[in-house]
Amino acid sequence: MPIQSTSSIHSITINSLKRAESFDGEFVVADFSDLGLFLNDEKSFKSKFFTLLIVKGGTGNLMIDSTLHEMKTGRIFYINYNQIFRFSELRDFSAQVVLFTRSFYNMIYTGNMKIKNDTAFSDLPAFADFSKPEFSELMLNITDIQKEFSKNTILNKEIICLLLKVSMLKYIRKTGGENYIDFKTNKKISYVEDFKNLVNVHFKELKRTSDYAGKLSITANYLNAVVKEKLDISAENYIQNRVILEAERLLLNTDMSVTEISYELGFSDKSHFGKYFKKTTAETPNNFRKKFVVAQ
Repeated sequence: MPIQSTSSIHSITINSLKRAESFDGEFVVADFSDLGLFLNDEKSFKSKFFTLLIVKGGTGNLMIDSTLHEMKTGRIFYINYNQIFRFSELRDFSAQVVLFTRSFYNMIYTGNMKIKNDTAFSDLPAFADFSKPEFSELMLNITDIQKEFSKNTILNKEIICLLLKVSMLKYIRKTGGENYIDFKTNKKISYVEDFKNLVNVHFKELKRTSDYAGKLSITANYLNAVVKEKLDISAENYIQNRVILEAERLLLNTDMSVTEISYELGFSDKSHFGKYFKKTTAETPNNFRKKFVVAQ
């Protein structure tokens, strides 16, 4: 999805939240009140991480993309990478926030294909309402995560990763996650998930739909059809979005020049990368970088 050219949308990473306590910009658990950045009704955010927002009290609204949601006690929200969101009309609001990246969630592979990785998260509902017993049970898990997060001890990252998987599986189960758990039994969904995995690994060197269709032993037309059916974008656009996502990360979080980023992402020169970036985002890499710096 192209970045909207408005200063009211702020692309954020965990590092950009300027919290001293985080695992190398990969994971944070905090009280919502500690993340003062989110308390401005005029600001919209586009995050480079997954978010679990666990509402403990008060009221308010949360706009995710173009949909407005009411926040209330016992409601848990899930926000995906690159979704645009904004908080408003907060009253006596309290919540727990868990922020984590793909790489942190995938740090440990349990050996179970059903929970091998996060790729099926894209289809999860925006929120789920938990009963009081369910909510209390989940909060015990979050409390354990907080305790581990506050320690500087061996294996605390690994323990948190496993506890986080438990929390996500409870959310998935509550939202009716049969499609997530059984996605390997649906051949079309399996192709799409395998395609997404391959793109995540090979997007720097492979940028054509046919490259991935060959790896999946299907035709490019069929791959494009199933991706379009399941994701509502073409396979080519999905590949482009992954390349642009990585370009945004490098532009926002490193001092690499645009030329260096071009080569890092597999482009032959700066000009080719610039045209590719502008075609998708409607702005040049340098303008994107400058806009974020000004917003900060």
